[in-house]
Amino acid sequence: MKLISFIIPSRNNLKYLKQAYESIRKNTLYPHEICIADDASTDGTMEQVLVWMKRDKNIKLHINKGPERLGHTILYDTLVNEYATHERIMIFHADMYLCPHADEEIDKYLEPGKVVSLTRIEPPLHPEGPEKIIEDFGIEPEEFKEKKLLKYVEEFRKGKNGRDITNGIFAPWAIYKEDFQEINGHDPLYAPQSKEDSDIFNRFKLQGYEFIQTWRGFV
Repeated sequence: MKLISFIIPSRNNLKYLKQAYESIRKNTLYPHEICIADDASTDGTMEQVLVWMKRDKNIKLHINKGPERLGHTILYDTLVNEYATHERIMIFHADMYLCPHADEEIDKYLEPGKVVSLTRIEPPLHPEGPEKIIEDFGIEPEEFKEKKLLKYVEEFRKGKNGRDITNGIFAPWAIYKEDFQEINGHDPLYAPQSKEDSDIFNRFKLQGYEFIQTWRGFV
């Protein structure tokens, strides 16, 4: 297993960030690096991450003291270029929950010149799409049905669902750091956050990178 640097900007999202952090630590067997950017939060994000860092040596923290937010577009690249120490990085949202075996699925398919996405399981908040699974295991952390989600994922992974991988790219996605830097990362034109995904995905495609979505690794 080649280790991954998880790249997680967050702004006033602490209750979700806690869940994201805990899921990475308890649902993986390897000491992956977690790079967090606190984007001028006022909800205690910085203080909580500093507490984690006292017991977890594999956390890196970037602090934007504000008062203005920088946005994900800028902070993804700051974390990748200035903090991530592993050759593999994963763009991860602060409100995601990493399911068991997801890192193993990334390890199975990720190579230079490829971008590997996990499959999202999400409640019916947004329109349905072929790239995700709509199942309601709760929206807020306090109503999250974790055991039911884990059972669902375990049964889905065991079943024969007609596909292991498809062609696609969606968050969360993993890539080699060198490949990310080869196309100069996100364009600050889209800061603080607007259409940056479409732009960088198009540039990945123009560069000839292969897109893989695994249907055995989930958030």
